[in-house]
Amino acid sequence: MINERFSQFLRTALLQHLRPPVEVTPPNPIQLLKHGDLMDRLAVPSHLTIVNFKPLRGTILFVVDARLVSWIIESRFGGDGRFPISTSNREFSPFEQKSTRRVVQTVVDQFALAWQPIASFEPHIVRREANPQFAGIANAGDQIIVSPFDVRVGQGGGKLTICTPYVMLEPLHDQLVSDIVKETIDHDPRWHEALTIGVGRATMVLNVELANVEVTVGDLLGLRPGSLFDIDRPESVTVEANGVPMFRGRWGKRGRKIGVRIEERLQLAAELLASARPEEKKAGGDVEQ
Repeated sequence: MINERFSQFLRTALLQHLRPPVEVTPPNPIQLLKHGDLMDRLAVPSHLTIVNFKPLRGTILFVVDARLVSWIIESRFGGDGRFPISTSNREFSPFEQKSTRRVVQTVVDQFALAWQPIASFEPHIVRREANPQFAGIANAGDQIIVSPFDVRVGQGGGKLTICTPYVMLEPLHDQLVSDIVKETIDHDPRWHEALTIGVGRATMVLNVELANVEVTVGDLLGLRPGSLFDIDRPESVTVEANGVPMFRGRWGKRGRKIGVRIEERLQLAAELLASARPEEKKAGGDVEQ
């Protein structure tokens, strides 16, 4: 979304500097490269501008390829590309550098403007380079977010590439997560249904203490196979789940098996159930029997 906003802002701004029609196409998709691989891919010569966006730590690299530099010069001074200029194996002339710097300043300003809904930046150009070897903005293994824009100027054009260190944007993670996306995730009925079914199918062990017996240490040491305990039948027993008292009931027999009949849900269990279903509210008013 930021890149699309930047494309619109940049097109409007460049129309004030360049004579022919201008089109800016946002990247699709955005690339994630290691810094070392990025430096190997940059063509020579390229107009490289390293910019700091305060208060973020680090720098962002703006790359204007040689073809786009040539078309910027052509369009600003009435050319139409009829006389192709070789851009390989040569450095940019002082005239080309000066003309491109003005356009790059516009690019930087519009990039900062596109970010305003997320955060306010103060861009400051640190330096300019023509050789990628001197334009490092991170360590070789660091991840770089690469956004290549196609800029068409009249009948020609080239690429404008913005390279942002991934670690530089980490402080903005929460702001970059759209409120709309958050709301969609939090209230997605499919996830709610899937989680409800999954939790309902989960197994849990219930424990019931039917009796406890107190014995002396001497009696304990004297226990042998076949020893018997006399126990009193309790009035009620507590059913626990993972150590949490959930229900109270009575115990007895069902056929040949000992069983527990649930008689009431304990207050703690009721509170836990209510917190797990916040959407359910108690109904008020009189109830007709």
